[in-house]
Amino acid sequence: MTPPLLDLSRVARTYRNGDVVVEALKPLDLVVGAGECIAVMGPSGSGKSTFLHVLGCLDRPTAGTYRLDGRDVTTLSDRELAGVRNRQIGFVFQRFHLLRDETALRNVELPLRYAGVGRAERRRRAGAALEAVGLAARTTHVPGRLSGGEQQRVAIARALVKEPRLVLADEPTGNLDTASGDAVLAMLDALHDRGVTVILITHDLEVARHGGRQLTIRNGVVAEVSPSVVPRIAGGGG
Repeated sequence: MTPPLLDLSRVARTYRNGDVVVEALKPLDLVVGAGECIAVMGPSGSGKSTFLHVLGCLDRPTAGTYRLDGRDVTTLSDRELAGVRNRQIGFVFQRFHLLRDETALRNVELPLRYAGVGRAERRRRAGAALEAVGLAARTTHVPGRLSGGEQQRVAIARALVKEPRLVLADEPTGNLDTASGDAVLAMLDALHDRGVTVILITHDLEVARHGGRQLTIRNGVVAEVSPSVVPRIAGGGG
């Protein structure tokens, strides 16, 4: 039997603020199968960012066990975690996180450079990823010469170029106009249709409807929401 892609057992994250212990993420159990699309909702300060950082191996839980593709990542060293992030996880952030002095092509190449991929292969794969998001004619443009929607598509291409099993999208439409946001969501739907596991972090119900399952976080508590509460948009992926 194939193990789930994500398997969290009593995972929690606490922080210390002086003598005060802050429970940013209270103990939770969560199983996510390969190829699922999940929307995670909650207001600012609810624990969404902490949840994303734990799922993306950017932060370590202070309790519990987190298995990613059958591997207990809570036991790994910082260097091993960096390898997991680079090989298996693609990130799409609200603020794009592009290098402003580098071209779209070089921004997309960046994860492959970290992975030690040769220059010619990097260029080929980065060019193909930009073509896949409709930016074949913008490869030499720096971010300042791209619209917000185009910059987000570069960020998606950067996430795709590694061919990850998991894509974490943190408020991916938050800085975009409606048309650009819809285009970005269509791309994430297409990723899901290809079998990539997609987790959308959002406070927007319209974005949340792109998830086959919906979770809500309030005060560090994660709970599943009935799909009937946040219906799936007809014709969307998954």
